[in-house]
Amino acid sequence: MNKQENSNSAAIKVLLSVFGVLVVGAIVVGVLLGLEITRNPEHDDYAALRQSEPPALVQPDNEDTQNNDMPASAASTITYNGKTYQKNENIVNLLFLGIDTDEARRAQNLGYRSDVVMVCAIDTISKSATLISIPRDTYTTMYKIDEHTGRIDQTVQDKINAAYAFGGRSYRAANSMACVQMFLQRENQLSEPLGFTLDIPVYLYASIDMDGIPALADAVGGVEVTLDVTIPRLEHLPAVGKKGETVTLKGDKAHNYLRNRSVAGGDFGRAARQQTFMLALAKKIKSMGAVDIIVSLYTDLQRYAKTNLSTDQMIVFAKLLKQVDIDNIQKLSVTGSTKTMGGSSVIMHNEQETLEMLLDVYYSEV
Repeated sequence: MNKQENSNSAAIKVLLSVFGVLVVGAIVVGVLLGLEITRNPEHDDYAALRQSEPPALVQPDNEDTQNNDMPASAASTITYNGKTYQKNENIVNLLFLGIDTDEARRAQNLGYRSDVVMVCAIDTISKSATLISIPRDTYTTMYKIDEHTGRIDQTVQDKINAAYAFGGRSYRAANSMACVQMFLQRENQLSEPLGFTLDIPVYLYASIDMDGIPALADAVGGVEVTLDVTIPRLEHLPAVGKKGETVTLKGDKAHNYLRNRSVAGGDFGRAARQQTFMLALAKKIKSMGAVDIIVSLYTDLQRYAKTNLSTDQMIVFAKLLKQVDIDNIQKLSVTGSTKTMGGSSVIMHNEQETLEMLLDVYYSEV
């Protein structure tokens, strides 16, 4: 492979790692870069997405055995409230993490946290996609990991964004994937335990430093959104605008838009704005040419993005996602109520609504 091919491959990998999670960017980038995928359309091109390995965490009772977070009881067919549900085997999941690495946390020697937790569920047959946001303060089950060995030292209850920090330097993403999978499969500690767990593996992820998202917005000339709430000044960040106003988000205004939860809707409103921003950014990228994308985004994506997707998997996502209609992507969010625990505000999610939402996305009544 020559130098130019190596450069293109690296660019594709970085770009797809982020915008695959943003639902359409990956596809579009793949198409715009001239990828010619010639596999038989009748062939299952998506097998590579289903053959991924579970997060490499070590069970405390056997350090030679990797942790597979899908228990034997995870079911493809379940009965709930007298109804029988069958899993949709055509869905693949990609976890998107927006990582908070701000200076305040660094100064206090605090672990980085994932302040955006969003699952992209893509149906490989219907070519439809669903974004499921889990508010960062959602109280749930997670592990504390020995960062040197990957050994699970403790199972604790905390805000879902803490799982990234509890993974230590080497297992941050793996621990977040394990935590989100436990949450989706309903393995986490519940007030009324179920007689089953769902079958929703979370083995693929892409993350981006939250400080990098405004830089990406700047690189594409800004991201246009219509405000559903007035967003005033936030600490050192400028005001974004008034409700109903259409604004172009760049730099610090993009930061405020993505981080502010002091306005109506709180953490739930912020999660909805993050979805809106991601999809608007993806649409902006779709409107750009290949050369402009590479020049504008490549450096920033190299700096801020991480993923465990292989290049082959990214190309498969590119082919799949190019067929997804951005405007018809379903946007969902875990709901709940706030509660103070240990002096900190957490979200106790509505367990029944969460289960029903997951059944609607991943299962169908039979």
